[in-house]
Amino acid sequence: MKRVPDFQIITANGPIPDNMIVDRESFYVHMMNFVVAGIYEGPSNEILCRFIDEDNNVYTSILEHDGYKMSLRRCLTYFEETEQFERCTVIKKALKNL
Repeated sequence: MKRVPDFQIITANGPIPDNMIVDRESFYVHMMNFVVAGIYEGPSNEILCRFIDEDNNVYTSILEHDGYKMSLRRCLTYFEETEQFERCTVIKKALKNL
């Protein structure tokens, strides 16, 4: 089983989830890789990651197959905004395979 990564969040930066994640780039890279692997290799785990807040509360994030398209679109938006076009190409190809 693959290791489930932890991402730090600051709840005071909410309520928009993206604003709470401390290392957004690592989160989006992980989510993209998780979904792409799920598409081409089959899902090995539905646990995407764990979020840990400033009080050390742990929240487990589940990503099932029916959420792959929406998640890839969120990744695409992030990578377009940060001009990471190679990753955009990977995501567009994966979206065609859903």
